[in-house]
Amino acid sequence: MFSDIINKTFDWLIVFVLVSFIVWFAVTQPIFSVFSSSAVPEIDPLKLESHVIELSQTYAPRVPELEGMRPVANYIYRQFLEAGKPIKKKPKHQYFGSVSGRFSNIVFSLGPVNAETVVIGAHYDTHNAFPGADNNASGVAVLIELARALSIVEKDLPVRVELVTYALSVGSAWGTSYMGSYKHAERLKKQKRAVKVMISVDSVGYFSNASNSQHYPFSFMSLVYPTTGNFIHLSSHLNDFMVLRQVKTSFKKASHLAVRSINAPENFPRIADSDHVNYWKHGFPALLIDDTASYRNKDYNTANDTAEKLNYAAMGMVVQGLYQTIMDFPQKGKPEYIEEPEYEQIQIINPK
Repeated sequence: MFSDIINKTFDWLIVFVLVSFIVWFAVTQPIFSVFSSSAVPEIDPLKLESHVIELSQTYAPRVPELEGMRPVANYIYRQFLEAGKPIKKKPKHQYFGSVSGRFSNIVFSLGPVNAETVVIGAHYDTHNAFPGADNNASGVAVLIELARALSIVEKDLPVRVELVTYALSVGSAWGTSYMGSYKHAERLKKQKRAVKVMISVDSVGYFSNASNSQHYPFSFMSLVYPTTGNFIHLSSHLNDFMVLRQVKTSFKKASHLAVRSINAPENFPRIADSDHVNYWKHGFPALLIDDTASYRNKDYNTANDTAEKLNYAAMGMVVQGLYQTIMDFPQKGKPEYIEEPEYEQIQIINPK
């Protein structure tokens, strides 16, 4: 009798351990590879800082209500143009209209035109009239320096890369078809483009080595995730489990930056809080890269979200992770480097 109780207890203990392991593996997606790449370029933190200062100070506020969108769009265009000069690549505007006026996404394309496409995007508008250094000058700065790094190896890219900065993402545009990311995803769908993944780079500049600097929407998450906010975070819905693991593996190869990830239902906090949701709506795999926003950065979406509080060395490692992600995709077919067609300008008549 007593031995039966012991055996059953032992059996249930084994089941509990196995279930706990499965849950831990599914939620945290451990990747056991470590830094191994010597091919990633060095990224200058001072250039990243310069972009963030320009975006959050010189070109603030970045909101349509105060006509702050066109100057910053021109700045981003000039930076992409400078990045593409060695290979004679120019960015393009994707114009569209909304109830607030006429805006544009700025698109910088690289790689073979007949290959599968990887989209990496970041919105350049802000909540209210805040400086928006972390949200989201940090993401735009990362895209600009990624453009510079990829231009050097453009002939070796295994995929088509579209770096896109979006005009409308927050405020009254959020959740509507007026979002810049919605317009871009819609265009890809109409063109029947094969998109391997879309990566939204949204608030990637705030890191802390202080104890208990990282918080979560649910307290139990601190049992399996760090309580020190010195890592970059990858997230997506349940459908994109494998592509998220692939990106996470590349990030761990590229630098010593700690990486954590989660796949969860779309109504889970922060899972659907950025431009990647519009690519889900059009049937494309997509994920978010961020610093967990307000769960770490107490100044997120406030007037105190300023440039001097960001970690530009860590942001440089985010650039390296994205670079490695692109280079790790297998090349399918023979690449063609032909003159690409003009990026059509989508214009919508404003409703009366």
